[in-house]
Amino acid sequence: MKRSKFVTATAALGGAALLLAACGNGDADAEVGVPDNPEEVSGSITVWTYPLATVDSLSWWEPHVERFNEEYPDVEVEMVMQAFQNREEALVTAIAGNNAPDVVYFNPDFIPQYAEEDLLLPLDDLRDDWDTAFIDSSLEAMTWDDTLYGAPLLMQIMSAYCNIEVMEESGVETCPTTWDEFREAAPQFVDAGYYATEYSGTSTLNHTYYKFLWQAGGEVLNEDLTAAAFNSPEGLEALEFIKEMADEGWVPTEPLSVSETFEQSQAGQGNVGYIAGANLGEHRTTIDAENMEIVPPMSHVEQVASGSVGAWSIFNTTDSPEAAQAFVHFLSDQEFIEEFIADSGFLPPREDVDIETIFADDPQTAEGAQYLDTVRTGVMHPQAREIIDTIRPHIQSVLLEGTDPQDALDAAEAEVNALLERAG
Repeated sequence: MKRSKFVTATAALGGAALLLAACGNGDADAEVGVPDNPEEVSGSITVWTYPLATVDSLSWWEPHVERFNEEYPDVEVEMVMQAFQNREEALVTAIAGNNAPDVVYFNPDFIPQYAEEDLLLPLDDLRDDWDTAFIDSSLEAMTWDDTLYGAPLLMQIMSAYCNIEVMEESGVETCPTTWDEFREAAPQFVDAGYYATEYSGTSTLNHTYYKFLWQAGGEVLNEDLTAAAFNSPEGLEALEFIKEMADEGWVPTEPLSVSETFEQSQAGQGNVGYIAGANLGEHRTTIDAENMEIVPPMSHVEQVASGSVGAWSIFNTTDSPEAAQAFVHFLSDQEFIEEFIADSGFLPPREDVDIETIFADDPQTAEGAQYLDTVRTGVMHPQAREIIDTIRPHIQSVLLEGTDPQDALDAAEAEVNALLERAG
C-alpha cells in the first residue's frame, strides 16, 4: 500500500491543541484487531455521525446496527447524529469533559491533529484487505506518519466538464484535459463571449493553487514536512498559469475576491466553457446534465483531481476498544459500504463496490469513480489550515494587485517556514 505523508487537508484547532494535550490519556498500546469469536466482544460504544447527504437521520442507521448485533449481540451501539456546524468545538469540548465518542466520522482535516495528540487508535491491522480492496488515495487521505487512522467510508471527486452549448458556439471541438489544450481552447471561448473557466480566490487552496501545483509536479511542503517546497519551478509555473488566466480575461473577475453561490456565478448561469472541478449535484441544479460533457481530471506533469474522503476513526480513550473495532470493521465491509453508497450518492473507497449498478441512472457520477485514484485532498500537516491562510494572501496579491509571482512565492515561503519553525 502506498502511504504518503503529505496528501490530506488538515484542521488546525488553534488553542485546542493544548487542551487536547492536557486531556490525552489514551492507551497508545491498545491492542488492534477484532477477536475471531464475536461472543468474546462486549461493551457499549458511542458513535458520532453527521448528515451525509441523504443519510441524515438516525432511522437510517437502525437496521444496520441491528444487522451488526446479529453477529455481535453483546455490543451496545449508540448512534449520535451531530451537526457539522461548530463540529470541532463540540469535539474538543467532549474530549475535555472526558466524554469523547468511541467512534467518530472524520474527514482528512482531523487526522494529523488528533494523531499528533496521541488520541487515535491505529487501524493498519484492523482489516487484511486494505491493500487489495480499497483505493490507495482513500487510505492515503487517512494516513499520518505512515499509520492508518481512519477506515474509509466514502469518497468525493470534483469532476471536470465542458458546457456543450458553449463549446459548440465557441467552435471548440474537444473539451480540454491538459494545460496546453486549455490554453488552445481558452481564447476561442472568450472570443465567442464566454469565459474559459473560473478560479476562486476565496476557496481553499486544496481546490485551487495546490491542485495546479500538484499537476505541475510540485509539492507544498518538503518530504519531512519541515519546510515549504512550493517556492519551486513547479510552484512558479502553477502560479503563472493562474495569473495567465486572470490577465487574459479567461476567468471572471468577481470570484477572484468574492465568494459567490453557484447560482450567482458565471458557471451557474451557463457562461463558462470548462469547469476544472465541480460538485455535480450542485452544478446540475442550473446546468442541464445533458449539456455537460464529463472529462478526465486536468493533467500537466501529473493528473490530479481535488476531492475528499470520509472515514471512521476510533479514540484510544474508549473503554471498549474491541467493540469499537468490531463496529468499524463492519462499517468498512463491502456490503455495508455498497448500501451506504447506494443511499447517499457518494463514491465508494472500495474497488469491489458495483458502481455500474448503483449509478445505472447516473452515468456522470459513475464516470468519476474511474478517477478516484487521482484525488488529492490537501496537505498532511497539523498546521495545514494555517499554511493555507498564510499562502492565500500572496496568491491574491498576484491576481489582484499585480505582484510579481516570484516575489509572492518568496514572501509566502518565508512566512510558512516561520510558521513551521514556531510549531516545532
